[in-house]
Amino acid sequence: MLTFDEVVQSPDNLMGVKAVWGVSQEAVMCFSTRGRAEGVAERSLSQKFFVTIGAGSDVPSGLDGHVLELVKVTGVYGETKAFVQDSVLKSKLMQWPFAIVTSETYDITGHPHLINDLGFPDRRILTNAFDGVKRDDERILELWEKIKNHPIQHKTEILPPPGFLDTGKVEYFSTFYPRLKITSAEGKKVWKLSLEVERSRELKRAVKEANKLQHGGILTCEGCGYSDPVDGMFDAHHLQPVSCGERESTLDDLVVLCPTCHRWVHVKGQDKLAPLPIPKLREIKGLPPI
Repeated sequence: MLTFDEVVQSPDNLMGVKAVWGVSQEAVMCFSTRGRAEGVAERSLSQKFFVTIGAGSDVPSGLDGHVLELVKVTGVYGETKAFVQDSVLKSKLMQWPFAIVTSETYDITGHPHLINDLGFPDRRILTNAFDGVKRDDERILELWEKIKNHPIQHKTEILPPPGFLDTGKVEYFSTFYPRLKITSAEGKKVWKLSLEVERSRELKRAVKEANKLQHGGILTCEGCGYSDPVDGMFDAHHLQPVSCGERESTLDDLVVLCPTCHRWVHVKGQDKLAPLPIPKLREIKGLPPI
């Protein structure tokens, strides 16, 4: 098992301490304002670790005053709702609307009590640590000396998603979790030989013209009712897919759909040769029959 000083070799590597209401459930640490979260993100560039200590009105009595975790933070911060997945936890954390992403979390074995176990005379190390990470050099040095040989355990379940990388920069995200750092080569032009099913451009144009006449001169999706004068916003959908085989098609074999409804009927159908019927599509969308 690791000891504290195997991860944090010097008290100089500690950003400070933070008062928390419990142990980590997701890879975040939360704050009341964007400025406080941003400040911790900026400090993480030189001091990536801090210690959490149970304190505050919401902390269970069994954790109050106990040293709980060693946390390594990244420079990624933003709105709490962007990072927390669990809906119950997200609701509880809304009083702290900004968060910073953590990359590693270590449980401090046994959660020693500041006073009863570590011998601190008081809890002044937590002054101003309830909505920020506080560093009092003298007390941080004392804390490090008292727990440097203490066993800790890496909490492998509290990690960002696979593929997430700390770029070493301060980055802000508002409504989505940080993008995974995945790249792939694209844009190269290549020749491909393919076999295509023939479709009639004349029928496509004719069914759209018929649709316009039926709807006062403007194209209208027969699945959802969306209207737009731009031809390119609509597709001509074959009620029986052309991939079923050769035949003579008429206007009655096609309908005009917007791209979203066109995808609906093919994805939601029984299989690629049996798309979802238009009446069923309208029923799903809560629309009356045509």
